[in-house]
Amino acid sequence: MHTRRIPWSLIVGAFLLITVVSLGMRNWPTIRDAMRLMRHAQLGWLMLGVLAVATGFVCAGQIYGRVLGILGFRLPQLWLISAAMVSILISQTIPAGTVASYAFLTTSLRRRGIPATSVALLASLELFTWIGGMLMLFCFGLIYKIIFLGDSSTSQITYPAATLALIVVGAIVFAGTRPRPTLHRWVTLLGKVAGRIMRRRWSEAHVHQIVDELDTNRRLIVDRPRQAVVLLSLQLFVFFLHSMALLMLIHALDATAPPLSVLAAYGLALVVSTFTALPGGGGTVEAALALSLTAEGVPPEAAIGATILFRLCSFWLLLPLGAICYRLLTTSDDQRVQSDQ
Repeated sequence: MHTRRIPWSLIVGAFLLITVVSLGMRNWPTIRDAMRLMRHAQLGWLMLGVLAVATGFVCAGQIYGRVLGILGFRLPQLWLISAAMVSILISQTIPAGTVASYAFLTTSLRRRGIPATSVALLASLELFTWIGGMLMLFCFGLIYKIIFLGDSSTSQITYPAATLALIVVGAIVFAGTRPRPTLHRWVTLLGKVAGRIMRRRWSEAHVHQIVDELDTNRRLIVDRPRQAVVLLSLQLFVFFLHSMALLMLIHALDATAPPLSVLAAYGLALVVSTFTALPGGGGTVEAALALSLTAEGVPPEAAIGATILFRLCSFWLLLPLGAICYRLLTTSDDQRVQSDQ
């Protein structure tokens, strides 16, 4: 007898969407004031914000280029930037976007003649730096909010969140330092659990492949610690550029905010984009970012207006361009990548 699964992602997504809509209805006068501010936004600051977002995508492309360079491959800069932009848009557009982003990278890089094992390493190292950078920025946001602003009103939420972030980081470090036999035993156990849940048994060959990839990733990081630091620094710089773009958009609406406050607000809101199950965030990312900015002292109408402008120039208006790049990167004629090996 087939048991129907409970669509938890849809249930959570619907709950978040209802919450966002209700908050929007309660704060409609503020949203109306934000729209008025947006109509009179200063063009100079607005263009600087767009430039900072574009520079962030360029840096994201450099992360791909650095990883491929470690593996001995080189690709054109325009290709790297386009691939990074499409990958980021895919991960934010649909639920399980990380899986879809991985499929896109696999398809586009294989058309360039890069082996599947190298594609897996690229995706896993990029994900590692993204999660690491996100957790670091998230912890900074918590520390800044609690210590520097002296805000203890949200301590019941922020302290457990900080503890959870430290537990996640500690678990990643602990698992990454285990010997190969231990990794093999853990992956085998995980395969059995996944097989019972998904009713699909992992073969021994599949287990060996996962362990090989984990072991190779670990050796790449351990053998090249400087490269790992560079990748993490680039990812943090991407986050910094996006937060500065948000600051410039706040200035465009004739408001001011300390740069560190905006960086902290962006770090706290960034976590929401990771856990939301709604297409394009469903408004939850925008709501979290606006609430974070308001908590940091930005006027509500300026916080909402800057958030809308930021999401427009960093996501919504880029979707048509991303669709074109996706088509070109996945259906163009095969071109062999230049290899240094």
